Amino acid sequence: TPAAEPDPGQIVAEYTADRQLTVNKRPVELDAAEMVFREVFATRSDKTLFLIGDGSVRYGEITRVIDAATGAGVQRVGLVTEGMRREAGR
Repeated sequence: TPAAEPDPGQIVAEYTADRQLTVNKRPVELDAAEMVFREVFATRSDKTLFLIGDGSVRYGEITRVIDAATGAGVQRVGLVTEGMRREAGR
């Protein structure tokens, strides 16, 4: 698997330039994010979320996703930037 693509067993959230949140490609309303994270992580021992944020999104918006994840019991959040994805895709 190329480094740009997360392991299939990992949970990946993406917050796009048009303010759309997906969790493992599933569209999620930001207001429902904590509940969705709680469901997704309920049976997982690895409480790590990988979060991809579009470079045009303000950090304050990304922190809302991080807050929802930590509120749901996520222990680690790995931020993946567009630059990191481009580097890995070379």
